[in-house]
Amino acid sequence: MKVDIKQSWLEHDGFVRIEKARLQYEKFDGQMSSEITRFHYHRGDAVAVLIYDETSRRVLLIKQFRYAVYAKTGEGWLTECIAGMMEENEAPLEVARREVFEETGLQLKSAELLAHYFFSPGGCSDRVHLYLGKVEDPHQSVGIGGLQHEGEEIQSQWVPLEEALQWVDERKIVDAKTIVGLTLLERRLRKQ
Repeated sequence: MKVDIKQSWLEHDGFVRIEKARLQYEKFDGQMSSEITRFHYHRGDAVAVLIYDETSRRVLLIKQFRYAVYAKTGEGWLTECIAGMMEENEAPLEVARREVFEETGLQLKSAELLAHYFFSPGGCSDRVHLYLGKVEDPHQSVGIGGLQHEGEEIQSQWVPLEEALQWVDERKIVDAKTIVGLTLLERRLRKQ
């Protein structure tokens, strides 16, 4: 595929970088498109981990405050799987281990890549690396976690898988990475 970038420039460089570009791309018929303007939002790749305890058929979910959701809906506490942003030169599995510990106090025993996907490819290049994980001791107590200096207060809870799937159906879980993870886990278990 051929892309001809006529001009690009940085509109904003903060927590999110916003690049604006004028470009043409090769269409399916081999002709170049007319010139278009597009934005590229970039915050960085993320890693998500859905912790599953197969013995008790339950998943570890967290609840944390999300201002952007609050600003849109008035409801800011979201139920999600564990996740965090990748730092420069950090491997996805390193992030998975770090985030599981920071958010729950538990140690990640193993993790298997379920998927990696772009969550909003219309303008955002950020990718999510989604893992299915197991922790060292699924009977260790969980509660409130997160990093105080980052303003986090994160509540962890074990939820039976069937109940978590019902929360998706009831729209009590509205976070994309969690819906994707639960759906892929359910699909996998049906095949066994």
